[in-house]
Amino acid sequence: MDDTRGASRTAVYAALNGTRLPSIQTLDTMVEAWTDGGAPELQRWRERRRVTEESLAEATRLKGVATARRTPEEEDFHEQLCAMWQECGSPSTGRVARHCGLSARSLDSYLGGRTLPTAARLRELINGLSVVQRDSEVPLSSQRKALVGEALFRARTAHKEERSRVRQLAKALPGGQPTDSDTPHFDGFGAVPGVRPGQRFATRRALAQTGVHRQSIAGIAGRGDRGAESVVLAGTHADDDHGDVIIYTGEGSVDPRRQTHDQQLTRGNAALAASAATGLPVRVTRRIATGPHAGSYRYDGLYRVEDYWSEQGPHGHRVWRFRLVQLPAVEQGEVAQPTPALTAGTQMRERGDRPRSVSSVQRVVRSTATANLVKRMHDYTCQVCGIRLQGATGGYAEAAHIRPLEPPHDGPDAVENVLCLCPNHHVLLDQGMLIINDDLTVVNRADSTLLGRLHETAEHRVDRRHLAHHRVHHGLPTDVTYQA
Repeated sequence: MDDTRGASRTAVYAALNGTRLPSIQTLDTMVEAWTDGGAPELQRWRERRRVTEESLAEATRLKGVATARRTPEEEDFHEQLCAMWQECGSPSTGRVARHCGLSARSLDSYLGGRTLPTAARLRELINGLSVVQRDSEVPLSSQRKALVGEALFRARTAHKEERSRVRQLAKALPGGQPTDSDTPHFDGFGAVPGVRPGQRFATRRALAQTGVHRQSIAGIAGRGDRGAESVVLAGTHADDDHGDVIIYTGEGSVDPRRQTHDQQLTRGNAALAASAATGLPVRVTRRIATGPHAGSYRYDGLYRVEDYWSEQGPHGHRVWRFRLVQLPAVEQGEVAQPTPALTAGTQMRERGDRPRSVSSVQRVVRSTATANLVKRMHDYTCQVCGIRLQGATGGYAEAAHIRPLEPPHDGPDAVENVLCLCPNHHVLLDQGMLIINDDLTVVNRADSTLLGRLHETAEHRVDRRHLAHHRVHHGLPTDVTYQA
């Protein structure tokens, strides 16, 4: 076993036990370590592997499941990649990973032929190899880089065509497979098909396998550029759980028992902030602490991130807090099954209509007596940009509360806490991208440009305490003027 240093011990044992077909790289390492047949012996074992792989795929197909096969173009790319790696002296994947934005596990997967990298990831890989080869007498040639890039393009094209072929084959299998128009596409957001609120799961692994919460450790699953898919309330953070309303504490503390640094609006915290902007619902799961099911997890449905802010935590460091509100039952994905006659999708296809997408409200525009009074005071003109929108029935503007009315902010519905804004600046204020200092200078936080000075009138004066709360609420230090 010590002779197979180029392959993981787990992969070698799995191949010897017959529990998993080895990758080409693992097979080559085993053959080179244990035989003296050279290239002909390698070719014979590769052919045996190909025949075995095709027979397994055929057996799977006969069971009613279509599987994609490895294409010759993918084989060619794998050989080109391994050749380039060998030209660089076959460095360890851990060493290359330290010089690029890829993990050693991803590099192992590419070299093992298990997955194909994207063009961007291939560039990262080549950059890492180039850094490793910087002190070498034989640097990585541009010709080799071009050959590998072209091989990847052909491999990804062939892989896409093979997947299309498999989808067509699946329709011919017993029972076929539903088309995209018959089965809703699950992109990770919203209700998981087949999972109902109240359903219990024994472990975090079970949550991940069903797609309810795909992170096995982190409490927030999602990406900062798309939004949060789900959160887990495990009792390790100071969350205020009121059932239908949750004040969720963000991630970022090394030790949940004693916070050691300020939380940042990145990773999972940024994902929840993005959900507040997009209005996409977030799945909430709670860990059961007591009773016969203690230690298990219960999926409790969809919530919407209505607000977020930063505040000082119990240990003196800043934390991010998110206000999650449970959606009504009609929005929890508990829609009754259609009758066996004609589904709505079938009826639309027969009429030639395009399917309709579901939209969600991203924010609430309130209309209170105080709000209407402030808008009349400014003749429906934005206090930031001075623009007055003319609608069919007169001027249009939106009233924005500087300090939110909802707990835990508990801002007053008073004139001094309300601004008259255009829709654009209302959104920017709510998202913390519009900062108003105590001297009423207005700064665009995105590029730190000075937009001017907030317009006030004799009858409408803004309370500076609410402006200070808004700045702190969105992560700025207290008693500090935000400079343009």
